Amino acid sequence: MWFPSYFTLFLLHYCVVGEEKHPSVIIVGAGASGIAAATKLLENSFTNITILEAEDRIGGRIHSVKFAEGLVDLGAEHCYGRKENAVYELAKDYDVLEEFDFSFENNIYCSDGSKLNSSISQDLNKIIFELFEKKYEGNETSKSTGDVFKERFNSSILPKYEGDKKNVQILKEALKFSDGQISLFNGASSWSDVSAKTDIITNNDAFVWKGVGFKTIINILMKSYPDSKNKLDIDDKIHLKKKVQKISWDQNQSVSVLTADNTTYTADYVIFTPSAGVLKKHQDTLFEPKLPSEKKNAIENTGYGSITKLFVTYSTKWWKDDDKLFSFFWTGEDTNLVNFGEGLTKKKMSWITQIRELIKVHHNPNVWSVWISGHKLSEIENLPDETLKNGVNYAVKKFLGETRNVTDVTKILKSTWTIDENFLGGTSYVKTGAYKSDESIQDKLAEPVTNAAGKARLLFAGEATHSTLYASVQGAIESGHREAKRIIEFYVKSKQ
Repeated sequence: MWFPSYFTLFLLHYCVVGEEKHPSVIIVGAGASGIAAATKLLENSFTNITILEAEDRIGGRIHSVKFAEGLVDLGAEHCYGRKENAVYELAKDYDVLEEFDFSFENNIYCSDGSKLNSSISQDLNKIIFELFEKKYEGNETSKSTGDVFKERFNSSILPKYEGDKKNVQILKEALKFSDGQISLFNGASSWSDVSAKTDIITNNDAFVWKGVGFKTIINILMKSYPDSKNKLDIDDKIHLKKKVQKISWDQNQSVSVLTADNTTYTADYVIFTPSAGVLKKHQDTLFEPKLPSEKKNAIENTGYGSITKLFVTYSTKWWKDDDKLFSFFWTGEDTNLVNFGEGLTKKKMSWITQIRELIKVHHNPNVWSVWISGHKLSEIENLPDETLKNGVNYAVKKFLGETRNVTDVTKILKSTWTIDENFLGGTSYVKTGAYKSDESIQDKLAEPVTNAAGKARLLFAGEATHSTLYASVQGAIESGHREAKRIIEFYVKSKQ
């Protein structure tokens, strides 16, 4: 009888040592960065992981849902670039991506129903995409994207049309159009908010998902795609509807996390991945003790905004086969609230003047996405669906009704990132005046917080913490991998 008892003691000892071998980790948020961190830890045999997610689903700002005859992406939708792109590298071998040209050159329509002069369209497209790719080599760090656009516009475009009264009048409206496009690209309220100087890496190549939705990247990370039999042992580690209320991080040996249902979780490390919007609103109540001043300054100096997307269906096809994208150029008299009076207005301008683009949804017949940027997105997202449908009908017919027999929207689905308390927006950017050549706001945001014993127990991930790939899923994934590797390195050093 002595042998089984000895063997049992041996197994118990082995299991305890095994548990102590790797630290415990709580990951707050099951978006791209949280799942990336968890899967990287699991792949390195760190299995004592708990993932706390406030929503009733995983994915975070990746949210692919069924709509009409296929999927639509309410959040992250497009994959940009082959290089420096974790999303592309993970997905490239599975035939789930296809290239798409997002240039609006020669696809800009005016609100009087005409198509914008092709020469002006090309000129605007050139400058806007130069700034989208952050091609500003000047040393002035206080300039906004709007400042630099106006400089290039005044020096390279206006002189070409001097004396051309018709086009000079149109060019007066071009600044408003360009502001809308740049605010759309950056998720900001205005181009004045966005720094012209950043360290971001951008790529010309753009890809859309071939009917499978951006959620596929989450499945690839978890190794459940393409074969679910290979899925990592992660499901039982994810706890949904667990909104975090308090993180106590200055304890000597551990960090404790309190959720809204009054459950307390304790671990050696916490990786915090929610949005910069959540950090901005809740930093003073979420962390105990409050975060150091350097971290608070980084949070406050991080730009954070959103766009709103509407997905609409039509019972009858009114577009041509090669129609993929329309950009809307609102002229002065049409920005006033004249014929459309439903919903929000600002300075006599209807919310529909913030509709920037209409884009065909790939692999989903009869579905288009309507892209909205600018001010008061939370009010727009709170508008009734019927008002939104009427607004889209009015705008699309106004711009395209002269050349196409536009029919009415039959169904509509809207994103609500701005008003969702678990996100409070969609994407980060570098605020005007916040850029420093020797000190990245994103790097400051990414720095772990050390407790009184000098131990880094509270770590930060998410797209806003990546200095060169912020505002992207690839940035979010890389940040999750970064923090997982940090914990692994801490462990290796502790054993040396």
